[in-house]
Amino acid sequence: MVKDSTIEITKLSARGLLILDAAQHLFYHQGFDETSLAMIINEAGGSRRSIYNEFGNKQGLLMAVIQRQVKEQSEILTSINRDIPAKEALNQVCFKFVKGMLSPELMSLFRLVVQQVVKFPELGEMIYQKGPMTGILPLADYLEWLKDQKILKIDNCHFSAQMLIEMAKGPLHTRSLLLPNKKASDEEITHQVAKAVDIFLNAHQV
Repeated sequence: MVKDSTIEITKLSARGLLILDAAQHLFYHQGFDETSLAMIINEAGGSRRSIYNEFGNKQGLLMAVIQRQVKEQSEILTSINRDIPAKEALNQVCFKFVKGMLSPELMSLFRLVVQQVVKFPELGEMIYQKGPMTGILPLADYLEWLKDQKILKIDNCHFSAQMLIEMAKGPLHTRSLLLPNKKASDEEITHQVAKAVDIFLNAHQV
């Protein structure tokens, strides 16, 4: 049974943050199933009570790791510059976002989550609702602003934001998952994002 719990990262104690860092490191390098609470405690200090009090259980720790990464990625999307043309602004923010998504840390997390949701489908539903569904909101807000300014014609800004991000991630995301030793270059990301933004803007031009 997966307990639905939202961790307030900013309210974690200093010990809680150490535990979260240790759990993330071990999950990425050892795997979720192979990481025990004892291993996390050995690296971060504290006790099982510390983990239970702040995270509930090991799955709560995984959710906290995911929430922190989603928050960091969402913060990238909040940095959209509204004082420059939409094409330039979307290219800038999508480049930063995709570069973050293709980082070794995010790739490791994605592989980890895919393994777990096969065994715990309810965990996948929780991650989907608290991750992609909420993380995309800053971009959706920007698209709503472009719509209000009569710059773009968009029916559903949240759905369109999701589609833009999926296009921007494109085949480089799949390649990074399947070929972890083949790192995407900034030039490749720039080219892929530019193509995605052009397609998106052409589809929503007024």
